[in-house]
Amino acid sequence: FASRALEGTRSACPAAHIEPRLRVAASSRGRQVVMAQPLKQCQRTATVAWCASEAQPTLMALGSSASSAAGAIGGASGSDATLDFVSFDLGRGGMDMDVRASIRTEGGRRFSSISWGTMGIDTGMYPYGLVAGGLQDGVLSLWNPHAILNSNGQDAGLIHSRQIHQGNVNCVEFHPLKSNLMATCGSDSEVNILNIEKPTETDLYKPSTTNKHQGSEVLACAWNRIVPHILCSCSNTGTTVVWDLKQKKEVISFQDPANRLRCSSVAWHPEVPTQLIVCYDDDRQSSMQMWDLRNCQYPFKETAPHSKGVLGVAWNQMDPNLILSCGKDNRLICSSIATGSPETWCEIASQQCSSEVKWAPHKPSLFSTASYMNGSVSIYSVQSQQNAGVKYCPRWYRKPCGATFGFGGKMLSFGAKKVAAATPAEAAKMTPTSSFCHSLVVPSEPDIVPTADMFEHWIAERKLQQYCHDKTRTSGGANSYEGLMWELMGSQFEDDGRTRVPALLGFDQDRIVQEAERFLGQKPGSTLIGPQTPEEEQISAQPVAASFGGPALDLTQAENFFEELSATTEQKAREELEKEEERQKAEAAGLQAMATSDPKHTDWSVGPESLIKQSLLVGNLTAAVECCFKSGRMAEALLLASGGGTTLWTRARDEYLRLQGDSFLSTVGNIMTNDFQKLVANANLTNWMETLAIIATYSGNEYQSLCEQLAERLENEKFDIRSAVICYICAKNFPKTVQIWANTHVASQGSQKVALQELVEKMAVLQDATKFNQADALFNAKLTKYAEILANSGRLTAAMRYLCLLADDPNSAVLRDRIFHSAPSQMSQMLRAAPRFPFQTSDVRITYQPPPQQPAYNQAMPGMPGGGMAAQPKMPGMPGMPGAGMHGAGMPGAGAP
Repeated sequence: FASRALEGTRSACPAAHIEPRLRVAASSRGRQVVMAQPLKQCQRTATVAWCASEAQPTLMALGSSASSAAGAIGGASGSDATLDFVSFDLGRGGMDMDVRASIRTEGGRRFSSISWGTMGIDTGMYPYGLVAGGLQDGVLSLWNPHAILNSNGQDAGLIHSRQIHQGNVNCVEFHPLKSNLMATCGSDSEVNILNIEKPTETDLYKPSTTNKHQGSEVLACAWNRIVPHILCSCSNTGTTVVWDLKQKKEVISFQDPANRLRCSSVAWHPEVPTQLIVCYDDDRQSSMQMWDLRNCQYPFKETAPHSKGVLGVAWNQMDPNLILSCGKDNRLICSSIATGSPETWCEIASQQCSSEVKWAPHKPSLFSTASYMNGSVSIYSVQSQQNAGVKYCPRWYRKPCGATFGFGGKMLSFGAKKVAAATPAEAAKMTPTSSFCHSLVVPSEPDIVPTADMFEHWIAERKLQQYCHDKTRTSGGANSYEGLMWELMGSQFEDDGRTRVPALLGFDQDRIVQEAERFLGQKPGSTLIGPQTPEEEQISAQPVAASFGGPALDLTQAENFFEELSATTEQKAREELEKEEERQKAEAAGLQAMATSDPKHTDWSVGPESLIKQSLLVGNLTAAVECCFKSGRMAEALLLASGGGTTLWTRARDEYLRLQGDSFLSTVGNIMTNDFQKLVANANLTNWMETLAIIATYSGNEYQSLCEQLAERLENEKFDIRSAVICYICAKNFPKTVQIWANTHVASQGSQKVALQELVEKMAVLQDATKFNQADALFNAKLTKYAEILANSGRLTAAMRYLCLLADDPNSAVLRDRIFHSAPSQMSQMLRAAPRFPFQTSDVRITYQPPPQQPAYNQAMPGMPGGGMAAQPKMPGMPGMPGAGMHGAGMPGAGAP
């Protein structure tokens, strides 16, 4: 039995017994392939499953393989039948992988297949999912890898184990879309569906009542990646069957037209639900065929990248153009189908043939191989051995979309677009037909954009006065502080807006007249009015013509009219009765006062009265007035003073006010004397609204200075900043108002940007109302900051409009320049000329200037005229130099022998 097992192993991989150097030569026949070292390697004869959780992308489960020689010889002992969990770190040197935990299998059974599913990851019941192992004797076991890893292998983590096949479980695969389902196939010709919604109590189903694989060994099965109820399986007789679990029957089955038999592996296209690939373990005619179920008479693509039988195939889930395969020719080949026809994109030679190959689910360029001959599990990367002739970039390098931001709140986005599909299946078939590139405006502060756009509309239409009225309405009317402030700012746009100030402060003239009329019982002025002229009497005597016009009324309207008329008449009668009662009370009070004083019975012949009378008789009105004041006859004093000229009247009035000592009468006196500065200086700040109403009514050209005086008193004496702001607005003192606003404004709705927006809007309205055009540092700073926010939110026009409110401020010059040149055509319509360039220009061009010419040495040869070294200092003894110490022919002073 042992010899047959070893012989079977050699036949499965005939190059295993050859020396490594010869083996490389044999595998490289016809093609020069460099043998690549794996990135990581673990000495285990095992079948491999990658961790399904993204939290552990480099974690793998290794199950001791039943296909190894040890499994064939000593499988019953189970001395090394283990489930190992290993991980690796590519940033660390060396090829070793770390064994995180290891457990022994139940009954010492080895693995014929293994799979790792996502069951329980979303709910947190199984943070790493579940591991399913197809073991010897047809047993299927489920483990909890999280429990095993946390206990370092102390907890076996076995959840469930049961026999589902009569023989080996050749393939186990979790459903990629429904984590509670898995499919298995075995050497007993059966394909099983298991529901592990309750992992401890699994339910087993058959895909159909009939079995096309009867009498054969089912070697592989795979779930469709798009349609969840479609499953395929293939057998050693070359039959591939597609099952529909919803209808519980076989959809279709097909075989290789060349009658190849052993289907070693099968995989579905990740994006096209009708396409799959089948590979054949045929050493004479190795093949990988792509079938489309819409026409399954023949494969629509076929390739033979391996020179011997293909043992495993894997389709990259992140890039459907890449298909990985391993074969008996000791090669790992990654084929690209991007051009329509398969071509080798990456080829890796190994020392032994790999029995299975799997892509890393969370590391798209990595894949694992398991070699049962030399007992190793290796990790490779397709990036290390790419063929130079194939120019294909995998999808994981491509950016499916992207964005970049620029000045002005602009964002440039790009990506691939697909045509709209009616169903998800149709959408999966479609590939990106074209790309898009959009230029968008993404505000950096979206909270302020709607309000900024609305205020920009008011400014553009020059309707700031209406804006103030709108703000008054939304602030609760003029009775609230904010409403009063906005209404006063709106009155600044009117030429006679000052006349509205008393009414805005609560002193409505119409209301006061109505109350006076109610108190007097007649219209004010009727008592003091003079006799009517004949023309007025004639006008008042004319009868009023009756009007018989008006629309006709039906019965219901007429009844309602009389009911309303009756109610109105009764209401008027009650009001007149109340007025009459108030008038009678007032008259009674006046009569009582008159009876008390009894002026009709005053005796003017004795006492101070006699002196007053005598002074009047002799024409000394001054003495008479003073005697009246002395005797307490204030009214008589004022009456006599009115006939004594302006000087006497003024002195009597001032004396009367002094004697009375009443604050209101003092105010009246200040009004009569036009001494409004004294009025404001002595005014009771508690009644500052009355003072403001008085100076608005009577002060004339001194109004603004008096408002500022009152504001300073409120700010410095009473510390009433809010009231001071109202007075500063009336005084049109823009800098002081802005200073108080800037110091007292708080974050609105939790945002400093929104508070800044409200502040700038107030300042812009007040500046336009007061026509303030001077430089103010605080105003410039706030406006520049807000304009920058607007520019970054894509509101360039509004930002430039705010900056135009400023003088030529150097702090905002850079922002002006950026805004103008970011939208020059739009800004040219707003500005007459481009703003001043904010930087000093310098010409940095380099102009070549040849160095000054140095005097040349030995310009003439000795013996020629002008010969010698004229440019050098003339040393003693050189020819042609006076006083030379050396004798030469023709030199002056030369001695003869």
